[in-house]
Amino acid sequence: MAAQVPVPGCKRHSGKGFVYVCQSCEHQLLCMDCIKERHNGHTLGKLTDYVADQKREIQKYVDKLSKTDIPKIERDIRESETNGGGYQKTISDIKRQGKQMKDNIDHTIDLLVKMCTELDRLNTNISEKNKTALTKHLKDELKPKLDRCQEVLTSGTTVDVTTLAREIENTSTVPPTLEKLRTVEFKPGTTSTELLERMLGKILVDGKTQSCQPFLTPVVLSEFTTSFHSATCCTCLTSDEAWLPHWDSDQVYRMDLKGKLKEQIECTVKVESIAVSPTTGNMWLCVGSDRSIREITTGGDIVTRFNVNTSPRSLCITTDDTVLLGIPGRIQLYTLDGRVVSAGQAGPCRQVAMCPHHMVSCTLTGDVAAVDSDGVENNDFIAGKEPDKQPHVIVMDKHLNLKFIWKDIRTAKSSEKFNPAPKFCPNDVCFDGAGDVLVAESVTKSVLLFDRNTGRCMRTVYTSDGETPLSISLHGDGTFWIGHGDRKMKILKFK
Repeated sequence: MAAQVPVPGCKRHSGKGFVYVCQSCEHQLLCMDCIKERHNGHTLGKLTDYVADQKREIQKYVDKLSKTDIPKIERDIRESETNGGGYQKTISDIKRQGKQMKDNIDHTIDLLVKMCTELDRLNTNISEKNKTALTKHLKDELKPKLDRCQEVLTSGTTVDVTTLAREIENTSTVPPTLEKLRTVEFKPGTTSTELLERMLGKILVDGKTQSCQPFLTPVVLSEFTTSFHSATCCTCLTSDEAWLPHWDSDQVYRMDLKGKLKEQIECTVKVESIAVSPTTGNMWLCVGSDRSIREITTGGDIVTRFNVNTSPRSLCITTDDTVLLGIPGRIQLYTLDGRVVSAGQAGPCRQVAMCPHHMVSCTLTGDVAAVDSDGVENNDFIAGKEPDKQPHVIVMDKHLNLKFIWKDIRTAKSSEKFNPAPKFCPNDVCFDGAGDVLVAESVTKSVLLFDRNTGRCMRTVYTSDGETPLSISLHGDGTFWIGHGDRKMKILKFK
């Protein structure tokens, strides 16, 4: 090897300097004694070459820091200081678009008002012309004829009377033809919030469309633990009370938001599902053992309204006073006395339903949503024991025509096959005040909000810090009842 200038610093051999690096030992610096003791036969390299290589690597790192990393961080800092999310610009763009819409509306209003003003001026001219013609007719024709008649009647001779009578017989008193006035009225157009939103535009958060609803903040009103095993569904009566069924039992409880029992009903049969009529306020039950649909009347009597051929899993009473039943293999509408209602020409949802349960109808749009377990238990599905099955949410219009099937937490489109991951295991559904769909979901232990128009999952509105949310019910004033797997009931208020 060529002689190298030693670099002082070997700690193992005092006074010796580094000359080489051992490539076999992760470029360890070596003096001549080090080579003889431990590195004989190893692959060695010149220290000067190694140092030169290291300087080049350090220079590359310096260049990366000075030209790329540090400038980027400095830009990020500046953007953070100037609101990197671009919210002020977004707000300005919204206001600008809104002003343009207002200006267009004002311009349209001005055009309509101008049209009415011109019509008014035209009618004024027509009225003046008609007035002049009528005045001339009155002055030049009718009044002279009246004076002549009165004169003849008072002092005229027989010849005058007979002569005037002949004249009158052939004389017309019809006024001159008048020009018709233009009539005007205003027919208001239909105010469409959806159309206005489309005209104004949409907010994109991380590239995804958001609804125009504000991001509401939940406030916990109450939290209590039920005495029974699990509230698998709940139905709000008012903002202060809800019906809670006993799991695998024949009892139904009415409780207030403090957890106080207000009423207990012994149904004598196991109740599969309950629903409250939005028109009468009466509770309805579906019973699996005898396939009956029953109503609890105002007086407290439990009356069987009709029976079906297959054991029902769930029911819902719509604002149209129809009974919606979830039956293995289909979802079907019935009248209150049990007659089947046609599902409409676009195709009934029974074609895609497998094991529908926890159904709900939207009072705003009439849409219907149902959780379909696809015949698999939650625990088995999450554990991967039934890979071919996929619990999902079905959304239909009021005629049971399919709108969406949600099998995951990303986007949803009609008749689309969804990827199996990430897992999506819904437990319950309800509608919010805008007609969007809230879903209680097991994998994320959360309540998710889906857009009723696009089928997209917009955001998470609630996440449990304990057991999975199993049941949800939202009252019109924003009071949100959420039942969990550990018998805990939590009541939130969105403000």
